[in-house]
Amino acid sequence: MLPQQQSSRKNPDDDREVFRSAGSMVLSWAWLLVAVIALIDLAVQGRDHAAVLTALAIIAISAVVYGCAWRPRIVADSSGITVVNPLRDHQVSWAAVSNVDVVNAVRVHTTPAPGATSGKVIYSWAVQSSPSSARRAARRAGLSGQRPRLTRPRSGRVYPPPGATPGYGQIPEPAKDALDRTSAEFTAGRLAERAQHARQARATKAKAEAVHQASPEPVTAESAGAAPASAEPLDAGPAGAGPAGVVDTATGAVERPVTRWAWGPIAIMVVPIVILIIVAFA
Repeated sequence: MLPQQQSSRKNPDDDREVFRSAGSMVLSWAWLLVAVIALIDLAVQGRDHAAVLTALAIIAISAVVYGCAWRPRIVADSSGITVVNPLRDHQVSWAAVSNVDVVNAVRVHTTPAPGATSGKVIYSWAVQSSPSSARRAARRAGLSGQRPRLTRPRSGRVYPPPGATPGYGQIPEPAKDALDRTSAEFTAGRLAERAQHARQARATKAKAEAVHQASPEPVTAESAGAAPASAEPLDAGPAGAGPAGVVDTATGAVERPVTRWAWGPIAIMVVPIVILIIVAFA
């Protein structure tokens, strides 16, 4: 009964996860509330050219807030990572993700193209890290390399060093590290974890396919007179060529990130500004 329950349990890496800035969402909702109240007031009291300009300015600012604050996000699903920025969308399959880190913003590193020495680095507008958070992360990384030592407070009680088994009422070290991490560090860590799991799954699948193709086929009446099949394993490529699965085994095509211009959101941001300029100088 227990193996059946484990097999039916859903894999968390198949879920769709959306990462975005909480501050940007709060700013977007706050501005939306202010804009609605202002537009209602202008509709009730304003009837002149200045009221029209004010209403158009509010709509133009709302469009910019939508494009720069509400729209940016990072979406992770079973196929890969989608980085949604104000003007462009970047789709990166898990096979093309080499690393995810944080330097002022969450960065998605892609595998190099054939013949290239380095891959593309995609910066996320949605999840960013402040300079103070970066300095705290650097201090934590520096402190992690120091030798642990006992600390004796004024009460005389000796606390165990980092990494030791916590006693009653003490927070484990992994929990402390999770509490100290910023939202950007959490996002980068989660995306890197899903990318690693995807690489492991592809490597396991490729190994199973290689073993299946290398195993001899059973001799049947139809195949008795046929030439023996080759038992050579699949060519796994040179060592250190990159994460497994960069080349699609079904089509042989190299999986590369796809970048598209977000023409719809661009129009939403540009059109109100153009209308405001035309009305202002008419």
